[in-house]
Amino acid sequence: MSRPFCPRTFGRLCWQMIAIIVVLFALSVSLFRGLLPKLDQVRQELVSYVYQQYQVKVEVSELTAEWQAFGPAVTIKNLVLPVQENLPVTFIIDSVHLKLDFWDSLVSASPQIENVIFEGVKIALDLDRIGSSGNGEPSSDTPVVEQNTDWLYALMLEQFDRFAITDVTMQLISRSHKFRPIHIKDLRWRNLGDRHRAEGALFLDELASEVERLSLSVDIRGDGHSPESLTGQLYLAANSLDLGKWASRQENPYASGKKLPLEGVVNLQAWAEFSNRAFTAATVAFEPSWLQWQLKGEQQKFEIQGGQLNWQPQISGWQLTSSDLAFVTNEQAWPALHVGALKRDDRLVANINQLDADVLLPLLPLVPGMDLEGLYLWQSMAPKGTIEGLKLGYGERQGFAMSAQLKQFAWQGSGQIPRAEAIDLRLGMQGSDLYLSAPEQHYQLDFNGGFEAPLSLEGEAFTLKYALDEAALIAPKLHFYNGDLDLDAAMKLDFADEASLNLLADVQVKNAARAKYYFPKHAMSESLVDYLSGAIKAGQSQDAKVVWNGPLKHFPYDDNSGVFQAGFSLNQARYRFQPDWPEVTDLSLNALFENAAMDIWVNKGMLMDVPADGAHVAIPRMSQQTLLTVKADLRTQGEAAKQVLLRSPLADTVGATLEVVQVQGEVSGRLDLSIPLYQGGKEQILGQVKFDDTPVYISQPGVQLDGVTGEVYFANEVVTGEKIAARLFEQPVRFTFDTGKVNQHYGLNLDMQGQWALTSLPATLDNPLKDYYSGELDWQGAMTLIFDELGYRIQAQVKSDMQGVELSLPGKFAKMADSRRALSFELIGDNKQSSLGAKLGDQMEFWGGFDEESGDHLAHFDLLLGRLFKPGDQLKRQAGHLQLDMPATEFAPWLPIIKGFMGDAALESSLDAAMRQALAEQTPEAPLIQGESEPEKSSFFPPLIAVDGQVRQLDLYGQPLTELSLDAHPTEHGWRFEGNANEFSGRVDFYPDWSTQGLKLVASRFNFAPESKEGEESEVASDEVLGILPPLAVDVDQFSFYGKPLGHLVLQATPKNGDYQIQTIAITTPGITLKGKGAWSNSEGQNLTEFQVDLKAKQFDEVSERLGIDPGLKEAPLDLQAELSWQGAPYGFSLETLNGQISYKLGKGHLSEVSDKGARIFSLFSLDSLLRKLSLDFSDVFGKGLYFNSFTGTLKLDNGVVKTTDSEMDAVAGNMRVRGYTDLTTESLNYDIRFVPQLASSVPTVVLLSTGGWTLGLGAFALTKVLEPVIEVISEIRFRLTGTMSEPKLEELERKSKEIEIPESVLPRKSDQVPGTEAKPEGEQPAQQQQQQQEQEPLQQPVSATQPEGVSANEEVTSSGVEIPKPAVVAMPEFKETPTGQQAPAEQKIETPPQQESQEKPVNMESSDADQPITMSEWSRRRGEPRLYSRAA
Repeated sequence: MSRPFCPRTFGRLCWQMIAIIVVLFALSVSLFRGLLPKLDQVRQELVSYVYQQYQVKVEVSELTAEWQAFGPAVTIKNLVLPVQENLPVTFIIDSVHLKLDFWDSLVSASPQIENVIFEGVKIALDLDRIGSSGNGEPSSDTPVVEQNTDWLYALMLEQFDRFAITDVTMQLISRSHKFRPIHIKDLRWRNLGDRHRAEGALFLDELASEVERLSLSVDIRGDGHSPESLTGQLYLAANSLDLGKWASRQENPYASGKKLPLEGVVNLQAWAEFSNRAFTAATVAFEPSWLQWQLKGEQQKFEIQGGQLNWQPQISGWQLTSSDLAFVTNEQAWPALHVGALKRDDRLVANINQLDADVLLPLLPLVPGMDLEGLYLWQSMAPKGTIEGLKLGYGERQGFAMSAQLKQFAWQGSGQIPRAEAIDLRLGMQGSDLYLSAPEQHYQLDFNGGFEAPLSLEGEAFTLKYALDEAALIAPKLHFYNGDLDLDAAMKLDFADEASLNLLADVQVKNAARAKYYFPKHAMSESLVDYLSGAIKAGQSQDAKVVWNGPLKHFPYDDNSGVFQAGFSLNQARYRFQPDWPEVTDLSLNALFENAAMDIWVNKGMLMDVPADGAHVAIPRMSQQTLLTVKADLRTQGEAAKQVLLRSPLADTVGATLEVVQVQGEVSGRLDLSIPLYQGGKEQILGQVKFDDTPVYISQPGVQLDGVTGEVYFANEVVTGEKIAARLFEQPVRFTFDTGKVNQHYGLNLDMQGQWALTSLPATLDNPLKDYYSGELDWQGAMTLIFDELGYRIQAQVKSDMQGVELSLPGKFAKMADSRRALSFELIGDNKQSSLGAKLGDQMEFWGGFDEESGDHLAHFDLLLGRLFKPGDQLKRQAGHLQLDMPATEFAPWLPIIKGFMGDAALESSLDAAMRQALAEQTPEAPLIQGESEPEKSSFFPPLIAVDGQVRQLDLYGQPLTELSLDAHPTEHGWRFEGNANEFSGRVDFYPDWSTQGLKLVASRFNFAPESKEGEESEVASDEVLGILPPLAVDVDQFSFYGKPLGHLVLQATPKNGDYQIQTIAITTPGITLKGKGAWSNSEGQNLTEFQVDLKAKQFDEVSERLGIDPGLKEAPLDLQAELSWQGAPYGFSLETLNGQISYKLGKGHLSEVSDKGARIFSLFSLDSLLRKLSLDFSDVFGKGLYFNSFTGTLKLDNGVVKTTDSEMDAVAGNMRVRGYTDLTTESLNYDIRFVPQLASSVPTVVLLSTGGWTLGLGAFALTKVLEPVIEVISEIRFRLTGTMSEPKLEELERKSKEIEIPESVLPRKSDQVPGTEAKPEGEQPAQQQQQQQEQEPLQQPVSATQPEGVSANEEVTSSGVEIPKPAVVAMPEFKETPTGQQAPAEQKIETPPQQESQEKPVNMESSDADQPITMSEWSRRRGEPRLYSRAA
């Protein structure tokens, strides 16, 4: 019976059940927790369970478990998934920490993992096995991988709620490429239903820092138990990824032991989408990134500025495309770039639209297989150009294929690779054959020394094939050409065993001179290339052929393993057989080069001017000791042969000898040369030269040999010649010579002798002394020439005792023919300069010099007359220099010799030429003297440009110069002679054209005192002197004439129309001025000298003092004008023909009692005798001299007779008139002199004249008492002057007197003056009176020293053009003398002229007044004069 339901019981029962269950669960949990530490004991069972459950083998080294919080935690140590055929992946995990969700697992009755942490995960993924079966063949069934990995999807996506991987190292494995490991850290995975997400960081290596990380994200949707339903996306991003730090930990693949020198920053984003177990798309988007590194110090930088790559799968493969790629290399942007790749089945094809070659270098290390040498090669070649249409293909059956077009591709040379200018090429490769083709284009190739110079060629289209399996380069047809040659060839170059060349070429040589630029230096021997390069100078060949067959390294095929031949004929050619020999021109030859031998046969040619027809040039064998042989028979001119030898190895020996010993005629000979083309070889040069009446010129010392007969032999540098006859300067000579070593140098010794007739010497030996020697000269001489590296040195001597030679030189230089005097010549020098010396006894020495510019003419000479050079003497060594050291000589005999040294032309022309040359040498770029270009006469002696020395006594055309020091040299304007002697100190300048420009004399002093030679005719006729007399300009500060100092002399004169005009002559002193002009005419058969002179002197005393006379005339100013002329030259003064007139005016002065003998001008009137005569009658008046106010007059000269009719003296004591003449030729006098005293109208005057020193009061009183009011006075005295100027005779002819009454007014009166006091002396006059006196003195007007250009009515022009004023007195007034004893007419009074006129103008009375008494009063005329004149008046 059922028991009734009892809730309480049921409740208790439930709680009991719950308690039982809880107890049981607790016991179970406790049991489970107790069993957890024992979990490792079932580790193997778990491994077996995994294998049975998932068919996957795993290995676990340790398994531990423990209870944590709300569930168990399991730790697996060293979990390994080994390599298995059915899995493409293997891994090793250091430890796995699993946390089970106890309650969830309890609910789901299956293990539910709450969290998993993987530590130390290493994964290897075989990319080649993904999607492949175990045997590697494709499977149509579901791949094994997919079946064996489903558990992994379920485990990772469903069973794990979340898991974390602290660090993962993933290694991708592929047979075709080696991948670097991928490092992932801190990957956190979270599974939430159908959403599965993960985030982590991807690092480049395990030591990477935070700046080297890439962000990784995974987002998957779907059921992990059904992998086909899974879709998702992978995302990878790099933000400023530092490549530099990563590279600093990497080893440099090109330098073991060094770090990778790479820096860079990467920024990018990448997405990959997948579904149905496969990736469906991938994109990489580039952001600005860069990397850089260095290669040989050059920075290489690659930048990515933007762009992206897109990957998509295809039916049987995949496709890669690009868009907006922007790359920059070394600051150079890439052209628009498009990259594509297509994979279909087993065929991979890639293409790039275009690349610039010069932007690829920074990326080349990324190319597989690129080594360091390849990088260096690319850098050194620096290719430039565009690579277009680059296509790459690979297939297992087809192999590798490539094609590309290279546009304007150029590169630099490197090693054996030549440098090439821009060309177009097409590359292709198919299998093992590489093809290179080129269109018709221009080539510029530089083989880096493989040829003499870069090759510039035009080429037709061609194709080359390089067979990789055969290592052979094949060119079936090559055609290149340019302006030098045309090459048509076919070749094969085999590199299999040893480089072997098969070549056949037809060559047309258009310009053989450039053949050296096409010799292959690496294929031909160096000696052959060098020889041919220097030998072929010009020519053309149309038939050249080249054959080459054999290994290159076996050349020249002595083992007969190959052959090389080059044959040709050369026309219109020039060929140099040897570099140090001249070339053969106008050449036609045949040549054959076979292996190492050469043969050249000259059909026609010229060796300079020597015919070389028939010559044979050969090289038996090209080797290290190559020998060139030349054999030829020659017949040519000596000069032509010399020129050949001068450009040969014998230039320093035989050639140098022939440079001095110059053969000028035709010679014949034979030449046999053996010339080594290697270092250290010795040339063998043999030859013979035959002379047959051949002229020979010896350049040093410059002599010509005519009619040379004999033979000369030479063997290398040794030349000999004996008993050679010749004619030297048209005189016979004989000589012998030999050559050889002289102190390690090449030398020539020559001995010669001769006997010459000096009068028969040729004109070439003409010299300034040629007219001064004659006779027969026996001489002996020797010469030595030494040739060295600088040229040659010469020393020659010629000596003679001169017996049989006569010298007709001036003075002691003369020599008789039968006397002996040593004469020697010496030549010392070298090829640049030499010195020629000559000595004549101890009286003369000459030294001259030659240089390169002067040639065989003297460049300079120094001639010393009077002695020999001694130590301390200096040679000028510039043009001509004449030095004198002579005791006494005359200038005239030496003048012709000096002219001879100056040249054959006139003296002035020689001086002109010398001056021009000397100044031109000093300033060649701006010569001081410009003149018309005239052909210069060749002269052995240079022009004379300096004369200096000492002459103790020189007679210069009568003018003595003692202790003369002379220095003459050219100046800017001409020649200057500077002299200093006792008589002269100054200079004389000769102007270039001295016949028109003249000469200038400037001296500080000059005593002109020529010594006249009586009884001798002038050495030079007057007309000859007038014809050559140049213009003169003379300026002498202190001019003396026969010792009389005249003052400062200025003279200017010039020839004009056959006459000679003296434009200006002036002599000035502080008190004297003489100015004048004149002319010397020699026209119409007359020889006439004319002068016009104006002389002014403040006091006559200075004139008389300078002339050395003392006529007693004192204080009087002088104003004189003279016009003089005489027959003859100015220096030939003639009294007999002296004509003209002299107008003179003496101012206020007095005549003292001094003898006037010798004072010619005043002895005309014998004033001294007159003064003595008057002193007898008027002792008190004339006791201290004759005082006068003026003395004027005119003197006319007629053939030496001086006449005057108007000479008058206005004296204080009276007036004097002079009429008459003086014959200067006989010095005879004939004058009528009348003296009219001024005593008739003034008692004070009488008192003064009679008593002199009395006081005025006492004298007047005494006279009044004695004479009363009437006295008798002398009114006129008349004299006759005769005799001579040295012995004048003065006689009184008559005396006239008259009585006069003394006016009452002039008698003395009483005054306030104290008796006994005297009047003030003249010097103590009141200042007012002195001022009045000065104001009343007449002013003297200066007389113009020059005449106006126009001729006035008072002037006349002489035939010589000199303007001479007409005389003041036109007609000679006649004397009207009163017979002796005849009384004068009654007293007449004449009006007194004004005082001003009486002082300025001479008293000019008519001739009728000469015999009239003068009774005028002079008191009024003397009021303004000093007191002395007042007293006299």
